[in-house]
Amino acid sequence: MTSQSGQKNHCQFCQVIFGNIEKFYVPGTDITCYYNLSRYFMPRKKDWVGIFKVGWKTTREYFTFMWAPEPRYSETGYAEPQQVVFKGQ
Repeated sequence: MTSQSGQKNHCQFCQVIFGNIEKFYVPGTDITCYYNLSRYFMPRKKDWVGIFKVGWKTTREYFTFMWAPEPRYSETGYAEPQQVVFKGQ
């Protein structure tokens, strides 16, 4: 998205981008969640990554969650790719 002046506007809802998302996951197996943080993302100590059932409507409807690790940053100042692993039961 660009403004009339030609400058790019950042999307306030595009601060965490998930990748390698499967169409389905086998119950009982580990799930590795890969994600990248935009340069506009401001990490907080209580950030978390959740797994939701299809059709969820609020963030209270998570199936399970994990606290997000503190981001690591490259020499250029951008956050390195992140991941969390949900262990199968």
